[in-house]
Amino acid sequence: MEKPRVVIVGGGFAGLAAARELDGERYEVTLVDRGADFEYLPALHELVSRAKKPKSLRLPRRRLVERSGRRFLQAAVAAIDPARQEVHTAGGETLGYDALIVATGSAIGARNVPGAAEHALALRSVAEGAEIGARLRRLADDGGDFSVTLVGGGFTGVEVLGEVLRRYRQRRGLDLRLIEPHGRLLRREPRVIHETLRDLAEELDVELLLNESVAAVEPGRLHLASGTWLQSDLTVWTAGGGPPPLLADAGLAPPGEWAPVRRTLQSRAFENVFVGGDNAALRDPVAKQSYQATAMGRRAAKNAARLLGGRELKKYDPPDERLLITCGYLSGFYVDDDVVLEGGALCVGREWLFQTGMAELDRPRGAGAGRRLRKRLGDALRLSSWPPPVRTVAPYPFAQLPRDRFDAPSVPRVLEWRNADNALEAADGSLTTLDRLAGTAVEQAPGALRLLRPTLLGRRR
Repeated sequence: MEKPRVVIVGGGFAGLAAARELDGERYEVTLVDRGADFEYLPALHELVSRAKKPKSLRLPRRRLVERSGRRFLQAAVAAIDPARQEVHTAGGETLGYDALIVATGSAIGARNVPGAAEHALALRSVAEGAEIGARLRRLADDGGDFSVTLVGGGFTGVEVLGEVLRRYRQRRGLDLRLIEPHGRLLRREPRVIHETLRDLAEELDVELLLNESVAAVEPGRLHLASGTWLQSDLTVWTAGGGPPPLLADAGLAPPGEWAPVRRTLQSRAFENVFVGGDNAALRDPVAKQSYQATAMGRRAAKNAARLLGGRELKKYDPPDERLLITCGYLSGFYVDDDVVLEGGALCVGREWLFQTGMAELDRPRGAGAGRRLRKRLGDALRLSSWPPPVRTVAPYPFAQLPRDRFDAPSVPRVLEWRNADNALEAADGSLTTLDRLAGTAVEQAPGALRLLRPTLLGRRR
């Protein structure tokens, strides 16, 4: 008896989670992605400061996917034909399916500004992050004055700003600016975050051009919509990013929009097509974050299995939204329904999530697993990769004197209580927030310890 066929388009957080949820012994599972490597996109900005190496953000997709009988096909998807239940690759291969999961992630912004595609660098891949880091280093090493412009004040823009400041804030001759067409940074987040970042920018002599946009990009300069020309030796384009045309071409979404889905993550157009990650447009939107994409990938896979087995589908229950934003190690922000916290110490939490997340994705199985895990631990423990606030409290001779206040250890502070009508509710909210932060660490810890055990105690044959 032939096994039901499930094709997964996209090998990011959602696609990998879906593939791992489906048993290759029961289903014929094929994951298709053009890239040979999975790239940990939430940490791309750390390539700008070279705090991370490109290889530390990559994992081979074939190794991650081809377990329990699953198949990985490295190919670009040219078209999806839901009527025929087929996926067509650019190489001419046709994949039939009984259930399809679409999780391609967002596409690079159109950058329809003249010259932007040719003369500005985007940050959508490890290779692009490494190129930005290398360009910055060359400009700094030349010894002269240079200007860097970041276009876009969303998550990526703020994180790249922090990484530039992390390494070069004390470099004389650096002219650093950020351009945001709207009135504030991270405009969908609490205003107090924008105000804190604005004060930080003022202290470090970063020029914020708000309510301003770029009209054209030329080699070495920018033309603003207001008519001003600005020198820019390096322009990093962090604005944009949207639905891939593949969604509309397949009839899963209107042109230029995300794919509408039911609470079960079923496409509203085709019942045997499920959509996850950034591609999915729920009536009650959720944050386009990696933890949501992972959870959606798992639910999409479970519901695909239920559909193929003739069982009732279950609704997607999104995890509680908790946001952790970093600006280098200079500052970090934690946001949930109760509170907004700020402090450089939160950046250590971001690193913990990265390390445990990568270890969970690449579980120690098969030949070389222990070596890979030890290498990852070694990278995490490299003294040069520690942020100065940690190194200032390291024992002699590893301690490093702080250069400024950002290098000194600090305790997170409360920027804003949310939904708290009185001091009693605020105090209760504080306990709830601390419990959530601790809970996140506890949730991650068992998996990390489970992964460490074979390496620390020796793998049994």
